Amino acid sequence: MRLLMTGRGTSGSWQIRGIQLAQAMGATAEPHARTFDGYDMAVLVKRPTEDLLQRLRRANVPLIWDVVDAWPQPAGNEWNRERCLEWLKEMVRTVRPAGIVAATHEMAADCAHVGVPVLVLPHHARPGLRVNPIRPLKVVGYEGALHYLGRWLPVIEQECAARGWSFVVNPAELADVDVVLALRDCDGYAPRNWKSNVKLANAQGSGTPVICNREAGYLETQSGAEHWADSADELAAAFDALTPTAERLAASRRLVKAAPAVDSVAATYLQWLRSSF
Repeated sequence: MRLLMTGRGTSGSWQIRGIQLAQAMGATAEPHARTFDGYDMAVLVKRPTEDLLQRLRRANVPLIWDVVDAWPQPAGNEWNRERCLEWLKEMVRTVRPAGIVAATHEMAADCAHVGVPVLVLPHHARPGLRVNPIRPLKVVGYEGALHYLGRWLPVIEQECAARGWSFVVNPAELADVDVVLALRDCDGYAPRNWKSNVKLANAQGSGTPVICNREAGYLETQSGAEHWADSADELAAAFDALTPTAERLAASRRLVKAAPAVDSVAATYLQWLRSSF
């Protein structure tokens, strides 16, 4: 099967679901692909441009839509379920996919009405992650855009200051921090039910103890070693639980065992494509 992965090519999800998966699957990754000659199938990652959609339709190759987090942001992060489903139906009419790749089981359930095959494909851990050496707790970290923390930021800063810890955003490596946070100040339907597990996958891949919101992407891919917080009190309790080095060492070992590897995710993807189309 000759497979082409395309999309706008500007997001972090393109690196994960486009470039990294393409390499593992033996596929070609090309943003804004100009031609589809010789390909048996194309995968559209995230949001298309109108000209890319037109080229895909003219090429007449089966098109898979990997939705990832394609809903409009930041506005869509506050939408309720009804509005999210309206957006999804509109996008399906626009993209006309032969199949859909969903980041969570919750998203897959919401795509079930479309009438095409749907694959649940969680994110893999970032290749090449260094395993956390687990030291006495001094540094708490967060990967991502700071504005997504919203109301969490002053709570995190206050808790860290009271404990004599440092808080860093986008550390050079996850292994440089002692606890990583997968928290988000978004209560809409899409972040809670559709958002991918990428922050948890990378925590697992590096064996970095992690505190997560109860989002579907995290709940569905948990190892049992994660800690959970949806309130300031729960965050404080999670910090207390993770303070002992022995607790974090035990968590790290369980996280590493559960880490989703790119080759395993790619194999699942290829098997689904070959058996469904």
